[in-house]
Amino acid sequence: MYDFAAIRIFFKEEFLFSSFSRGELVSHLDMRECGLRGLKVLPREMTLHIDGNDECHDLYHPWDSLPSSFTGIAFKVYQSSGYLQQPFIEIKASPAKITQGHNVFGSDDLEQGVRAVYQSLKQALPDFSDMLNFDSAEFFRIDATYSIKLPNRDVLASVLDSLSRVSNRYLRPSRDGMYESTIYFNKVAGNVNTGRTTSLCIYSKLDEVKFQLEDLQNKAKREKTKAYDQVIEALSAPELQHFATDRLRFEARIATRFFDKHKLSRNVNKLISYVKGYESQKGKGAFCHWLWHEAMKDLLDAVSGQEITVIHDSKVKKLLHTAFDTIDSKGKLRTAKAVRLFGVYCRLVHEGHNKVKRTMGRSSFYNAIKDLRGIGFSKFELQNLDKDESLPLVHLIKFDFKHQRPATYIEPKLICSDLNFDEFVGMMNGVIPLSNELINPDLFIENALTEMGLPSAYIDGLKAGREVRLNESESVSLALFDDGDFNLVVHEPGGIDLELYRNKMRDTRASFNRAVHKVNNCSKLPTAVGHL
Repeated sequence: MYDFAAIRIFFKEEFLFSSFSRGELVSHLDMRECGLRGLKVLPREMTLHIDGNDECHDLYHPWDSLPSSFTGIAFKVYQSSGYLQQPFIEIKASPAKITQGHNVFGSDDLEQGVRAVYQSLKQALPDFSDMLNFDSAEFFRIDATYSIKLPNRDVLASVLDSLSRVSNRYLRPSRDGMYESTIYFNKVAGNVNTGRTTSLCIYSKLDEVKFQLEDLQNKAKREKTKAYDQVIEALSAPELQHFATDRLRFEARIATRFFDKHKLSRNVNKLISYVKGYESQKGKGAFCHWLWHEAMKDLLDAVSGQEITVIHDSKVKKLLHTAFDTIDSKGKLRTAKAVRLFGVYCRLVHEGHNKVKRTMGRSSFYNAIKDLRGIGFSKFELQNLDKDESLPLVHLIKFDFKHQRPATYIEPKLICSDLNFDEFVGMMNGVIPLSNELINPDLFIENALTEMGLPSAYIDGLKAGREVRLNESESVSLALFDDGDFNLVVHEPGGIDLELYRNKMRDTRASFNRAVHKVNNCSKLPTAVGHL
């Protein structure tokens, strides 16, 4: 699947002005114009005058977040710099996260991800998007990801431990990350999008999901908002949690030098055209798979000669706590015996049966052995715990590329599927009229209000479930329907039963969010105001 896409888009010439700098022609962007078109811009300097006026200098755009159906999209505008003589924007997003709320599994369709990113940009900043030349868009990073399902948590930990000692050609492992269950190869300090042709990341997917879920739940509680509810719901789904359990993710981060090395165009339009040609050839498969395999081949070659030592610590610990934990008369959980027996087990693993027997009291040792046998160990196993259980690592690292997603997975719909990609980009550039699928829901309501001679200030009130009087005999309300659709309806004052919709749905705000989610996934917006 494509787990991440970083795209750079340049501006149309009519919005730039040029100057010479050190003998080179350099273009600049009027940031005030960007601000007028909805972009958040800030001054690096401000001059305050004695008459109370002030002047802003050196306007810039900080890293921002564009809203999407689920998670936000990182977004920033850059002026021209030493290595690029034209202003541009950078967009960084996980196509899977913005279309389904998580990236535990997702699509191998590069075009689908790009369309989703473009759609979110167009809906969030429609006027600003008109300044961009989407034909100039280019990739500067793509992440291709596949995973394997391991038998249990112990094997996963053992595989990670073995991989942390792998080195081959340019591969150099590192544990420098947010999670203990993560290994990086060729991690670049600072800007991860430049430097080597690729960097690799191997990690336990369930650990990442749990961290993200806990972080979002804490944010929702701290900020007292329902903004994260959709993503929390997606990450909490039992099917998703089950799929992520004991799953080891192998992620290849493709940087710009990879494109140059393999003579691939970084231009988005040209690369998508190439990918379509590649995937249309019988037997080639997904281009995403080729990218991933090309980046991973040195690691996979190194794995073929490795052996793994399997340690079953977490399984033993769980069995001991299940068998020996008790509740005292005060209702407190007592775990001391399980902890003590686990300590004996660890000594048997690291020191061996004979040494532990010599250094423990006779009765304590034999009681511990009896209890350990009680949870399933044989006498022979306990006498040989210090003998490593080894097997070839390549036997465990086997990728089933046909089952990278649950059987119930549904491929996201292609946005504006009636248009080919060139036509879609033409629509983004303003050459082809904008489809209803890319119209911001707020913009639709604003246009409908304008037709009625009403100001856009009523948008928030309508979304909150209040009706707006047109005259003595007519009012207008935002009607919300069970299938997620919505429309403005004109009716007699108090004549529409808004409580009916509130009873069917949790609340009007959540209902409208579902409607927005449907719009973002290709449902058609109504083209006119409905009448009761």
